[in-house]
Amino acid sequence: MFHKKLLITLIVFAAAGSAAALLPGESNGGAKAPRTIGLITRDGADGFVDPFETGGRSAATALGDHLAITRANDTQTQISTIKSLVARHAAAIAIDTENPVLPALARARAAGIATLSYELRSPGSVWVNQASPAQFAHALADALASQMNQQGQFVIVSCLRSAGAYRIVGTYLKLTKAYIQRRYPRMHRVGVAYGDTGNGDVDTHLFNRLMRAHPHLRGLIFLCPGEAYNQPPLLVQAHKVGEVFTAGNGGGCPPVDDPYLTSVRLGAEEIVCLGDPAKLGYLTVWAADYLARGHTFAPGSYDVGGPVGTVRYFSHNQELRLGQPLTITTANLAQYAGQPCPPGTPWPC
Repeated sequence: MFHKKLLITLIVFAAAGSAAALLPGESNGGAKAPRTIGLITRDGADGFVDPFETGGRSAATALGDHLAITRANDTQTQISTIKSLVARHAAAIAIDTENPVLPALARARAAGIATLSYELRSPGSVWVNQASPAQFAHALADALASQMNQQGQFVIVSCLRSAGAYRIVGTYLKLTKAYIQRRYPRMHRVGVAYGDTGNGDVDTHLFNRLMRAHPHLRGLIFLCPGEAYNQPPLLVQAHKVGEVFTAGNGGGCPPVDDPYLTSVRLGAEEIVCLGDPAKLGYLTVWAADYLARGHTFAPGSYDVGGPVGTVRYFSHNQELRLGQPLTITTANLAQYAGQPCPPGTPWPC
């Protein structure tokens, strides 16, 4: 009788210990409920958002997470979505954020939810960024160098000095000049030209002026989107494709729309984007999962796996950097192509 009571007591204590050991979200079978990661994107930018969300879903599937995606452009919808995710006890929230939602993100962090921003930096959140200015400038230079066989005369074309929206271009200019001088000694810069903000008279005559001034010119680097889309068509018209090569800032690419699309297809230009949105989406969700598991980022390298590989984290601005600018050429254009103008319709269409 004594042994029978002892056995029953041990069984009861063992069962109680097993129940106490269960983690939140686990069932008695030991299965964990998937973590919920909220991903707030923007509507109306399907060419970027669609692949971004696809990359995020791929990461969530690989990690066993539930990805709750909301497309919201207006501030109130973004804030209400954050509140809803807090009420649902989401494990992490990632958003392309703007200042009005910062208090809502702060309340999410106070509730123990990790927050991340992508594209734009958000104080207090891990910033999943695409590329540094140096990486982007170097990618532009590399794109031109590969076409020119790393030799010959080239000109760097910036936009109008007073174009406030493109203040970063001054940094691109310094970085590109220094990098080419060091990396490609057989390439000779014969000038720096300045266009407009993309739609002025200076740009209209820029290409012909440069051809007259530099008859042996072999390359052009366009630091601003305006010149990158309005100059290569002039190269085609002048029948200089294959003689003069260009690399340009593709702005918010991909996707690649006209006139970039036609310029790249005809071999008149290679364009450089800050990164592949599918990879950015994968990295964003991977980082959200990493934080949701209770980890914190420290300076150094991280092996993300999947399509991303290795990335770096910089603590001074909480930046997790993808660091893989995307160069679009005739070889990979089909993968990133947007919609061309209808046949017979001149650009802009």
